[in-house]
Amino acid sequence: MAGCYSLSKVGLAAPHSVASAHARLCYSAKISSCRVRHPTRKNRLFTDQRKPSPCCAGATQSAETKRVFNQPQADPVSESETDEDLPQQMNLSALPDRIGFIGAGQMGEALIRGFCKSGVSSVEQISASVRRFDRQQALSAMGLRVYGDALEGGAADLAANSEIIFLGVKPQYLDSILDALKPHILPSHLIISIAAGIRVASLEAALPEGTRVMRVMPNTPCLIGQAASAYVLGTHATDDDAQKTYALMSSVGLALSVEERMMDAVTGLSGSGPAYVFMMIEALADGAVAAGLPRDKAMALAAQTVAGAARMIFEASPDGSITHPGVLKDKVASPAGTTISGIAELENSGLRGALIRAVRASAKRSEELG
Repeated sequence: MAGCYSLSKVGLAAPHSVASAHARLCYSAKISSCRVRHPTRKNRLFTDQRKPSPCCAGATQSAETKRVFNQPQADPVSESETDEDLPQQMNLSALPDRIGFIGAGQMGEALIRGFCKSGVSSVEQISASVRRFDRQQALSAMGLRVYGDALEGGAADLAANSEIIFLGVKPQYLDSILDALKPHILPSHLIISIAAGIRVASLEAALPEGTRVMRVMPNTPCLIGQAASAYVLGTHATDDDAQKTYALMSSVGLALSVEERMMDAVTGLSGSGPAYVFMMIEALADGAVAAGLPRDKAMALAAQTVAGAARMIFEASPDGSITHPGVLKDKVASPAGTTISGIAELENSGLRGALIRAVRASAKRSEELG
């Protein structure tokens, strides 16, 4: 189909539904089941069969727009490949692992709520180590087991009661946290870092030899279950670790497996990207106010315009493939019309170049942090 990317090229899965097994990611739009692949693990496939959980009321997610991406593979799935060739599939309706968070601010809390809401975990299985008393109170009110400052015994307590440990502190505090955590890490632990810019090699070097590590970059729409997350497998991470990380992160939005060399670009795009979009929405609303709209109506229309346009990229094509935004733009811009006049102004002002430079500058800063 002209103007659309085939699923065989971009690896787009059908929408999730937490009430039923989602389609497995595949390389053909004609296949009803979709296989999820990890670029760093050849022929590692699984399905997600989560069910909704009544706990952790909070961030919500539209079943229509929650999708999973995966990098295209050099070795596409062979039509002759049978289920006997595939690893045993996990039922991810509820992970048995206990999950701990060292640092649980807005992002950590959003992840916790998403994990519980999707049914992939529950408050009974999740604990947190946080320094601030107000955060301890807030997390306790959610039903979590809460420990104190990680540097004052919290790390040891959390490690003793967790199999999966999320590192949710700011990058500048991570070294001291890892020092406190290291003596308590066991071979059974999986460490998942959401600290921006910190490389897998740095994490592995600071932890006991052979520690299983995953690196994840979520973004702030995680707060409403609309995250765009990417994750990287560490040197010792297993297939099972990749499956669990996918299950957890897809419960709060998109989940994409990438090579680590791509993570700085991910940070510049989806990590920092929400801020760029907020500025665009603000500017669109300002323009509408200048043209005569009241502020409240201008802001609502601007925000919904951006949200609707983004959904069209995923949903405009009847076969479920991604539609190129340029194709959709051209459909709006009629000859000598209002839209093409506005587009000309954007081009004259260098909008494309400004966004490209913003992503690259953010990616460069991420590289410097690592």
